[in-house]
Amino acid sequence: DSPFHKLCYSSVVTTQMIIGYLNKNGKNAVLEIDATYGMTPLHMLTMNPHAPVDSIASLLDCNIETAFCLDNQQKIPLEYARDYNVVGLVGMIASLCNHRNSLIHVGTDTEKNRESATKRRRI
Repeated sequence: DSPFHKLCYSSVVTTQMIIGYLNKNGKNAVLEIDATYGMTPLHMLTMNPHAPVDSIASLLDCNIETAFCLDNQQKIPLEYARDYNVVGLVGMIASLCNHRNSLIHVGTDTEKNRESATKRRRI
């Protein structure tokens, strides 16, 4: 196990500890794969019922795609959050929605804004 994976599963993990690790070791640390289980640090953090929602969000901010990485059991972190950290699951869904909404281009024209909002409601 990598030190980051161990930190993510620690019962005393804090958001400050996660951010400190990322600042020291770089944001690519979120992409490390555990050799035994094929898990990213996000998998480990979402399995941790003690992990604060802000710590989960800090990993998603580094790389949103990690939310969809499969481990050796073909599970994504969202599934572990559902089973072990429901507050974390809600936070992950909010982060994913915010990310999606930030990608939607809304024009400056008011009529276009209404049309764009109508299209989003249909999706």
